[in-house]
Amino acid sequence: MKIEDIEEILPGIYRIPVPLKGNPLKELNSYLITGERSLLVDTGFCTEECRQAVEAGLKLLGASIEDTDILVTHLHSDHAGNVPELLRTGSRAYISEVDYRYLRMAREGEGLRDLHTIQKELLLRHGVEPSLVEEMLATTPSRNMAGNLDFTGYTLLQDGDRITAGNYTLRAILTPGHTPGQMCFEIAGTGAMILGDHVLFDITPNIANWPEAEDSLGDYLASLDRIDRYEVTIPLPGHRKPGDFHRRIASLKEHHRRRLEECCRAIEELGQARLYDIAGRMTWKIRSGDWEHFPAPQRWFALGECLAHLDYLKKNGQIERQEDAQGYWYQLKQQEV
Repeated sequence: MKIEDIEEILPGIYRIPVPLKGNPLKELNSYLITGERSLLVDTGFCTEECRQAVEAGLKLLGASIEDTDILVTHLHSDHAGNVPELLRTGSRAYISEVDYRYLRMAREGEGLRDLHTIQKELLLRHGVEPSLVEEMLATTPSRNMAGNLDFTGYTLLQDGDRITAGNYTLRAILTPGHTPGQMCFEIAGTGAMILGDHVLFDITPNIANWPEAEDSLGDYLASLDRIDRYEVTIPLPGHRKPGDFHRRIASLKEHHRRRLEECCRAIEELGQARLYDIAGRMTWKIRSGDWEHFPAPQRWFALGECLAHLDYLKKNGQIERQEDAQGYWYQLKQQEV
């Protein structure tokens, strides 16, 4: 990494590009706020390449890792994976209280069911082939690039909490949807907001179903409405380049409206419609010949997103779910005349 690879956003606030090798996201935007104690926002996967990129960025900016706290916008491994590797004694690592509970669910022996086991069982109940479920689980980054799950040294954040970093104050805004505890952070008095994966500009955030979340998509749409009320002139997304904040929020809402229509059309065409077949009829921006040749990790995300849209339609009375010997299936709900 060279100093010209790093972008100064505001005085004392920098974007450090962290490569995500082999991942369609390409790189993570990690942000550093410098001061007597610096604050690093998001860390990359738990890989040597990500760790070295972060450390190189800090060194080029004259920041000491020993005097750097860490803030993660949400629990996904491309954002939180390197926290246990980078955090030093005496430093703090911040995460939302909600997402920390889901991190605990990814561990065994915590008195909670294992997160991946819950997701696996749900896909099997929807009739997804067991061999495909195992293939997807074996390749998903949430398993093979996650940080040490024994790490518990987080400082937990709630909606409205404030963090001081350098000359700035960050205010936490809970924006569930992409994850149940995803947070954005308003940088007070600047027009800047750290967005994580809540609003991305040239790719669309994955909205999947989550255990114990009845309607992840509904949560996400409500969070978009909440964040739309802020006057954000410097949006700081977790991936790729920024753009027009309010226009992008409108386009994301329209995107999901079209997605919901796709789901309804697929269910109508299929009759007894099952998750795997519905997802195969949706539009995905993946370099693949067809649905059957999707890379396994991307098929995992696609099925999760399809489920989130089905949950939304079911909650809003547009479809109903049935079950037979093969598992769950969906049909359009008959409207009363």
